[in-house]
Amino acid sequence: MAAIETTNPRALRFFMVIRLLYKALTVRNGQVLVAIVSIMVGAAVISSLTSLYLDISAKMSQEMRTFGANFFVRPAPSNTARGIDMQTYRQLLAELPQDKLVGGTPLLYGLVRLDLGNAVLTGVDFAGMRKIAPYWQVDGKWIGVDFDERSCMVGRRLAETMELKPGSVVTVINADRSMQTRLLVKAVVDTGDSEDDQIFVTLSLAQKLLGMPGRIDVATLSVVAQGNEADLLAEKINAHFPGVLAKPIRKISESDGQILGKIEGLMALVAATILVITTLCVNATLTAMVARRTPEIGLQKALGAADGAIVSQFLSETAVICLIGVLLGVVLGFGLAQILGQAVFSAWVTFRPAVLPLTAGLSLLAALAAAAVPIRRAVHIVPARVLRGE
Repeated sequence: MAAIETTNPRALRFFMVIRLLYKALTVRNGQVLVAIVSIMVGAAVISSLTSLYLDISAKMSQEMRTFGANFFVRPAPSNTARGIDMQTYRQLLAELPQDKLVGGTPLLYGLVRLDLGNAVLTGVDFAGMRKIAPYWQVDGKWIGVDFDERSCMVGRRLAETMELKPGSVVTVINADRSMQTRLLVKAVVDTGDSEDDQIFVTLSLAQKLLGMPGRIDVATLSVVAQGNEADLLAEKINAHFPGVLAKPIRKISESDGQILGKIEGLMALVAATILVITTLCVNATLTAMVARRTPEIGLQKALGAADGAIVSQFLSETAVICLIGVLLGVVLGFGLAQILGQAVFSAWVTFRPAVLPLTAGLSLLAALAAAAVPIRRAVHIVPARVLRGE
């Protein structure tokens, strides 16, 4: 210590600042703890909401895929042939980003004769259909393989009309009566839409019955897309495949955007409210700390401490309190984000490095705003009045 006093005054001042800071944070640990907890709670909410905000578009888009396809592919107006060639469809699928593709199915439609009347026959890829239509209510079992040409699934209204149920056998005859087959009804499906009036078979069987080998009418896809990604993807497909026309399903895409906008607005409002509450809590705590330390501040000023030194001292204390609160809050907030992610999206929230500086910046701004009034009060303390006990 003697060496520092005689040879390095700057080191002595630094040492004294550290001692004052240590004393301020440990002697009045109850008030400091309140300030740290206030900032920690605020930082936890901000970091969790920020993590969700940065991850929410992907999570919401993924979640919305459970409500059906959002992409539609049909023959281009310039395409004079009926439908789309299966090879073109496979190439189109290969062009899509596989990490974005939830599922898809080609569709082939035609009129056939059943035992008790006519019906719309739909050839599908059942594995893909199951991925893009998980909301279908199925009484029975899904057809599990593409080569099963002895089974079918029947829409609810058609099943009621034709008196069919799981386990029934139905005869399917094509339009020109050149081919017929008997199929086992594996399931009755309730979709709440036009599919309730259709009979579903594997695509290969539909192509044989309808005389459309290697062809499909349209395709529906479920693609995870945020913002205008769906439009950009459609433009890319249309540019690479002149014979097809790809379009997002507007109602679903717009619904995605509206829901996201409302949730993001709500999250911003909650974060702003928490910031205000945090600022008020820290302000009250720092004001109480200044009031208790009035004699100490007066003595410092009487011994020659400049206003800048007092301001630096309180800013240092505020910064340390903020840093501790932010570090604890970010850890707590990431855990809270996981809980919210599982509860709302049934998925884990990815840690985003941008969360840390954003949370620290907002928390520091709130802490500095809270410290402004107490610091101003500390600077205006008159040493003579303090020493007289006023």
